[in-house]
Amino acid sequence: MPSDAIVQPVTAELTGREARWERHNSERQKRILTSAVELIEERAAGAEVSVQQIADRAGLAKSVVYRQFSGRDDLDRRVRAFVLGQFAAALDASMSISVGTLDQILTRTISAVAEWITEHPRIHEFMGTGPTDYDDESSDAISSLKATIADSARTTITEVGRSVGIDSSPFDSLPFAVVTMVEGTLTHWVRSTDPKPSREEIVADLAKYTWYMFDGVARSSGLQIDPHVELSTLIAELVSSDGGTSRPD
Repeated sequence: MPSDAIVQPVTAELTGREARWERHNSERQKRILTSAVELIEERAAGAEVSVQQIADRAGLAKSVVYRQFSGRDDLDRRVRAFVLGQFAAALDASMSISVGTLDQILTRTISAVAEWITEHPRIHEFMGTGPTDYDDESSDAISSLKATIADSARTTITEVGRSVGIDSSPFDSLPFAVVTMVEGTLTHWVRSTDPKPSREEIVADLAKYTWYMFDGVARSSGLQIDPHVELSTLIAELVSSDGGTSRPD
């Protein structure tokens, strides 16, 4: 049975990421997906979690689980999508530009990623083993997660650029470059057995590298941005002065 046959139609009002997460919102499916995530978190590295274990944790018969999903592959894909949706929603709060300086926003966003990778190693490992239910076979959930975060950041930059009358196209490739650098560096840091910096130190380093990249693109576009000024204040000043003091003379 195709996976589309086991979910309710998505309402017309839901688009993009909201539409993808809506399919996980039935109470029974959420119980199953949550139980699967809990068991993956608890397992030893490389250990399998059976459908029977998931059913037992959810308080359901194994046959009920299979009625909700077309097979084990479908279940695994949906678990990855469920995790991705939860993490992306949580990360949105860290990426909010309404509070904090640019330096603070970069630091807290990277810190949130570092916290998730270090505190959920089995889930991070599982996300790299295959695609979500909306990815093709050549992808995996980590790649999908990186694309989701990069798309969100690029949208924010585009909206800010539009509001202050600045062409944001030079920044288009920056979010994915930053996300790839951060995820790859943190993954290597977590797995390294050599002496390594603390989480606070690696976050500070990555925030610094990210700022250098952002500042380089900004300066090449004729912008000078102070990372220690409240970003909402900076945007308001740019709007009122049509670029004002944040542009070089």
